[in-house]
Amino acid sequence: MIRFLEYLAVFLLLVVLQEFVFDNINLGGVVNPYIYIMFIIMLPLDTPGWLLLLLGFGTGAAVDFMSGTPGLQAVSSTWLAFVRPAVVGLLLGKDLVYEGGIPTAGRVGTGKFLRYAAVMVLLFNIPFFILEDLSGGGWIIALRIALSSVFSVGIIYFLHLPFVHTQLKV
Repeated sequence: MIRFLEYLAVFLLLVVLQEFVFDNINLGGVVNPYIYIMFIIMLPLDTPGWLLLLLGFGTGAAVDFMSGTPGLQAVSSTWLAFVRPAVVGLLLGKDLVYEGGIPTAGRVGTGKFLRYAAVMVLLFNIPFFILEDLSGGGWIIALRIALSSVFSVGIIYFLHLPFVHTQLKV
């Protein structure tokens, strides 16, 4: 029950930060950081697939509700939760999944964590920005995906640092 409350607090903190801080960052109409997906990225590695999908949808729906993007965040977050087990298996290794715990730089190494976070952020941003601007030019969407991904990964890395020294093993 304590672990549930800890994850609920992290979820609420990230959604509130997204809505009141990071949704107000728009550098030149190109950079839009989405840090709330850190919740999906940092879930325990042995989280069942059905729960990942449910949490991914719920996380995106909460941000959709607060920011007025009807379903866009929910679709992209659910997609991210769907591909997460494959990304974890490919980039972090299947042995680590069986051990459980949360993926942090202290646990998997800084390089592996940054690659994992970068791939996850890219996998979120690609469908998000394409669906957001279906009529936009291809190079503008690609620029938004690239710059927003770099900015988001940097923020997620620094926001995850308090978890590096915790012993969350759920």
